[in-house]
Amino acid sequence: MLQVFAGDAFLARRAALDALAALREGDPALEVVRLDEGLQADQVREALGQGGLFGRVALFIDLDEAFAGAGQNAERTAVIDTLAGHGEALAGHGEALAAGGVDAVVLDASATAARQKRWRDLGQLRVLPTPRFGNLTRWVAQELEAAGVIVSGDVAGTLVDLFGEDLPGIAGEVAKLGLLDGAITPERASAIAHRPASRSAFDLTDAIAAGDAASALRIARGLLEAGEAPVRVMAVLAWQIDLVVRCAALALRDPQVTPEAAARELKSSPYPTKKALRVARGLDEPALVDLAARAVAADVAMKTGRDPAWALESVVIDLAGRFARRAPGVARPTTRAATSRPRPAPSG
Repeated sequence: MLQVFAGDAFLARRAALDALAALREGDPALEVVRLDEGLQADQVREALGQGGLFGRVALFIDLDEAFAGAGQNAERTAVIDTLAGHGEALAGHGEALAAGGVDAVVLDASATAARQKRWRDLGQLRVLPTPRFGNLTRWVAQELEAAGVIVSGDVAGTLVDLFGEDLPGIAGEVAKLGLLDGAITPERASAIAHRPASRSAFDLTDAIAAGDAASALRIARGLLEAGEAPVRVMAVLAWQIDLVVRCAALALRDPQVTPEAAARELKSSPYPTKKALRVARGLDEPALVDLAARAVAADVAMKTGRDPAWALESVVIDLAGRFARRAPGVARPTTRAATSRPRPAPSG
């Protein structure tokens, strides 16, 4: 039997390994032959021939590992042709396999539409696309349920906020949560997850929106001292600013839009959307343009020669100060922290 797995690299590999494990469970004496780096068609041909002579064999053929570089289409095609030429050996079931048949599990995550069509003609193809937007949150919820995690609240959405489309990271975090007792809340999941940049960026945004430059600077420096790269912290901050701008566009179109409706419209999670919408309601169009422009300028600065940490701290102080000036009723916080530690002069 030939089973092929394509689509998202992480999901396809995991599914292929699960299929291989299922074959082993059904036959403890099964011999597994792994073919990956340096793979040639002759190796596949030899392994297929050995199966009929000495008992049942399962091949695990990792085309992603074998043909990771460019310009290897001919070699990959030769391997597929070899499998096609042994279709009868791969088509056995039940008694035929017990007498000495061959199973093949193939990982071809990057299979093109043409290769997928050929795989369907040769055996069973399973395509697992990368889940995105609402599908990503649903996938995380399924992972939590499969791991037996008892949740209370939008834990799936929280993990999406913290990890984005890092599926291996999410899967690892779900496995960790599955070992804990008691219900997992969004707050507990956030505290346990090792994602300080994403977790504290919410606090950083809150401090900026409140016009509290001292707190915003303290949070930013805390992230840097914890080992987070300035570019990563800026990326998370920029993502939240983008969400604020998109929420503002929704609020202009529908002043009564709710956080739940905004999350559905923007295909984002409720927790950050609620925060972003609250900030967005207090901004007019010029302020939004200014906010986005300054975030972009800071991002460009830290990638074009300026000290990245200094660029991050500068934009944090600048944005918090602008929010403070827009809210005369808010007490002006001291910015003594801004000058408590000297920074090198910009290099460019």
